[in-house]
Amino acid sequence: MCWLAQLVPPPHTRGPLTYDSFTQDLLPPILLYYATAVLVLFTGTFGIRLAILPMTLWSAFRAATRIDLSAGYNDERLIYVNQGLLLAMSVLAARVIIWTFQLQPYRRLESPNSPSEKAQDTSTLSPGRILIDALDLSWNLRGHGWNWSNGLQIPPEKRPTSSISVFALATASSAIQHILIFDILHYSVQWFSPSSIGSPRGGTIFEESMAPIQRYSRSTLITFLSGLVIYCAIQLAYDLLTLIAMFVFRQQPSQWPPLFDTPWLASSLTEFWAKRWHQLFRDCFISLGGKPLSLLLGRIGGVLGAFLISGILHDFGLWGMGKGTEFQSMGGYFILMGVGIILEHTWRRIAGVRVGGILGWIWTIMWVVGWGNILVDAWSRRGLVGSVFFPDSIRPTNYIFGPLFP
Repeated sequence: MCWLAQLVPPPHTRGPLTYDSFTQDLLPPILLYYATAVLVLFTGTFGIRLAILPMTLWSAFRAATRIDLSAGYNDERLIYVNQGLLLAMSVLAARVIIWTFQLQPYRRLESPNSPSEKAQDTSTLSPGRILIDALDLSWNLRGHGWNWSNGLQIPPEKRPTSSISVFALATASSAIQHILIFDILHYSVQWFSPSSIGSPRGGTIFEESMAPIQRYSRSTLITFLSGLVIYCAIQLAYDLLTLIAMFVFRQQPSQWPPLFDTPWLASSLTEFWAKRWHQLFRDCFISLGGKPLSLLLGRIGGVLGAFLISGILHDFGLWGMGKGTEFQSMGGYFILMGVGIILEHTWRRIAGVRVGGILGWIWTIMWVVGWGNILVDAWSRRGLVGSVFFPDSIRPTNYIFGPLFP
């Protein structure tokens, strides 16, 4: 792997986002990504897609390794934005690979809430509609309303959809609630040790001066709260994107169904990851990891392959923090999630019943949060917990509880 490491520029060589870096480094992969989204709607475009794939992957690599979105702000607590850039470019690269080798063109369903509905024929659509459909495909990670995401679990909608204004009001209310809950939870995690895990310099969640029971009880509580922070952050981002999509791009509420289905109620790992957690990267994980490994190892390979790609994606994101990668923690956590699901399938074959009920809920919490210690510790040691998401002058918890930092 030494030769691969030599191809990746050191993090300190990344430059700020300027007009030149935007047009030369960030814009090309976005345009090529969109071009591939247009091409995959038509038959007979495989050759063109294959031809531009290397350019797309190279330009995504350049954008991910040459730009520092936090540069110029003189605040190391903002370095997490580069984790977002790495994740975005990694997902972009994964999707263009999938689209390039797609044999049948993608089709948008006439009714996004009815997967059995007839798919639209691209030949009957106007050029303007095709460009709009390609834009929807570019943003639509789950495949809701398309013919390419079989088996997708969409949570039931609880917001009123008969009126855009009422739906938008409910979404805005959700965003405000999640802003407050997110900040309180994030503040709580930083409170455990403001000078280490609450600092951009980072620190471990395992307090060595404590006895093992107290040490791991503390780290597990930090992990549990951190999981809720992640949930709130993703939900908040989704709420804001929903509002932008409706008021800027004039999309309908049906195009933005719920993202989560109360994941804390899951009574099995299978239910947690396949139904209740967000399904944003489901197609990437299955197409690039699940399907290839299932050909070699059957169902076990399919499960482990999907979680392997998830671990790789999250490890790439960790590199964006500028302090290296740690696949044994990042990849190890997600592979262990796959192992847990395989154990559930084994139990079902042996006992003849599914994992579920209160015992299944306890098992799920213990496996997700217990192994989550290694994941959160890796993030914490690299300063992610010490990130700042609100300016200190307007951070809600500073007014509620007082500032953590002098």
